[in-house]
Amino acid sequence: MIQKIKVLIVDDQALILDILSKGLNQDPSIEVVGTATDGYLALNQVNRLNPDVIVLDMEMPRMNGIQFLHNLMPVNPIPTIVLSALTQNDSKITDDAFEAGAVDFLAKPSGGANALRGLLIQLYTKIKIAATQDVKHFKKPRESYRLPPNSLDRQAKSNKIVLGMGAYEISTQVGKFLKIFALGSCIGLSFFCPPMNICALAHIALPNSSIDGIKADKLPGYFADTAIVTMLDQLNKMGCSNRQLIAKIAGGAKTRIEIGDYFGIGQRNILAVKAGLLKKGIKIAAEDVGGNISRTVSIEVGKTKMDLYYPEKGNWEI
Repeated sequence: MIQKIKVLIVDDQALILDILSKGLNQDPSIEVVGTATDGYLALNQVNRLNPDVIVLDMEMPRMNGIQFLHNLMPVNPIPTIVLSALTQNDSKITDDAFEAGAVDFLAKPSGGANALRGLLIQLYTKIKIAATQDVKHFKKPRESYRLPPNSLDRQAKSNKIVLGMGAYEISTQVGKFLKIFALGSCIGLSFFCPPMNICALAHIALPNSSIDGIKADKLPGYFADTAIVTMLDQLNKMGCSNRQLIAKIAGGAKTRIEIGDYFGIGQRNILAVKAGLLKKGIKIAAEDVGGNISRTVSIEVGKTKMDLYYPEKGNWEI
């Protein structure tokens, strides 16, 4: 019998709670164990329900999503996926959410209930991978701590572009940072093209697109094979030949939970990325993979280093 992933949904709109609850329960490996309409109610339910994953809105009365994460993670860290119209990849709210402990995000669609149903396909996969993420390093004592305000700045931008699972970004904006928070079994694959000051980064979640062709078409960055092909095709069109590219990878850690086909996913991701690059004649210049730590990776456009961070290890680079 498959052990179901227990999910708590936090959103202040009843219709969204209803759609997400019914939709997620259709997956045989997921069980929605509770819902809450704001952060206060969610905190009260966490200890009783003991969810494996939380799906969290940002803008809510009494306690917003950022405040909820700051209250939750130091005491009871649980992998959390942010689902909000405010979480674009370059918004300060997204950056703040990840700094507070979120492991992934999806932007709420503007097309209403029907568009939200379409989002469920992405959410199924993100929940299954989020359930394997180790966020225990966020647990720490809080002393002289001031909670952020309940109001959220919808317009504030960050100098970082945050990549959720399956996302990739190619940038020519020198000084811009491309960042992936808390890589567990996923791989951060970076390409640097020094002659043209172009950098690229992908957040690869799974090794092979053959398991889901529809998802591969919509989100090629999810899979090692399609991420490599798609990124190289775009970089080549921008004038970067494969021989000019410097490739670096990080991640592929052992996960804390073994769930069905996700067993050994870190190692399979590493092998798939290496094989895909070898097929394209690209050597990996540097790597930091395996182990059991959840790496945060960042690259700056215009440079050729990959910066890494893990709380117990600090900062290092490859």
